[in-house]
Amino acid sequence: MPKQSAHQSALNALLSEPERAEHARRVEALRARNALLTALEATREQQGMTKRALADRAGLEASSVRRLLTSQTANPTTDNAFRLMAAMGISLEATLPSGERVQLVGPGTRTPAARRGLTSLA
Repeated sequence: MPKQSAHQSALNALLSEPERAEHARRVEALRARNALLTALEATREQQGMTKRALADRAGLEASSVRRLLTSQTANPTTDNAFRLMAAMGISLEATLPSGERVQLVGPGTRTPAARRGLTSLA
């Protein structure tokens, strides 16, 4: 069995199994959120778009976009994340357990797919 880090040992000593599972779920959600925000910021920079221009294209306040893309504690709503993706031409699809693919954000769209209704791809 691999040696546990001091952090993992502390978690095991301080938290019950259900609490450790919840902690792990929250850590994974934070990692996913951070990866999303990093991808959005990198794409914005690659496209040479200012945060104000992105905000205008997404129909959001410039100060909100600035906070989302620079704050360590930013937590965008799904609607705002979809708006930013659509404004930069980012596609997002989900694969359901059945294997069906659902387009959530499509290329060239200016409004989130959630507003238009989901479109099945499979």
